[in-house]
Amino acid sequence: MRGQRVGIVGPLTGPRAAYGEWLRKAVQGSSLPLIWADDAADPVVAVAAARRLLAGGAGVVIGHFNSECARSAGALYQAAGVPLLLPAATAPDLCRTVGAFRLCASELQQVTTIVDYLAQVYTQVEEIWSDGSPYGERLALALQQRLLPMTRQGASQSVCALMGSHVAVAAEIRRRARPGTVYLVPDDCVVEEFGELLAGTGVITLCPHAAPDFGDCARMALRFVAAAFEEGCAVREYLDAHADFDQGQYRHADYIMKWHEYSTFPGHDKGRHHHAT
Repeated sequence: MRGQRVGIVGPLTGPRAAYGEWLRKAVQGSSLPLIWADDAADPVVAVAAARRLLAGGAGVVIGHFNSECARSAGALYQAAGVPLLLPAATAPDLCRTVGAFRLCASELQQVTTIVDYLAQVYTQVEEIWSDGSPYGERLALALQQRLLPMTRQGASQSVCALMGSHVAVAAEIRRRARPGTVYLVPDDCVVEEFGELLAGTGVITLCPHAAPDFGDCARMALRFVAAAFEEGCAVREYLDAHADFDQGQYRHADYIMKWHEYSTFPGHDKGRHHHAT
């Protein structure tokens, strides 16, 4: 097992390259034999990236921060018998449909964390918006099903939910130009670039942060792979038997709700956070 190459793949280029940079930093310094590929957060490109990794001798793959990339590429890994470890792809079905191992929590846990938190803090959801992506649509639908029944007219506090990629959400917030508004945004918006895009908007965001974060999940994936190699065990066999995994899902993954206040003056933002209970 020691000689197996480890495929690392993610959005190294394109509009989501900020996540690719996060992935680069997370795996920096690993002693494992790595082989890299760029999926550009595009499912079609992800298939080509998967083929390159398999042709290059990858015996295990870590990455595909986008769920649709993980879904399209995951079918190839599954057919080749190559385990896929997901640090950030949150679509609930991936462990089952492509046999992946997920280190972060799924969207089901994300929605549960949001709903539990809002039940304590906010009593009205003004609007649930989606950027139209599969990710945004899944979250918007789940929130509609669970949040709208608990809203009350005339509530003293409210939130506007914007679901989608961090770039699309930031663009929508800027388009609305409503300083002081509280926006519920998804876990894709934890990346540092999102804060840069909102500088000077004067809004407040409420966001579920993965715990452990996506970078830590990538590092943890490398540690699990290294441990399997050290024991001379196949990675899939090792993770299937590991007490920290249940049907491919890492048991200890969760979310923490955090909110951030953006000043109307760039460079004067202040962030605070609340832990969901």
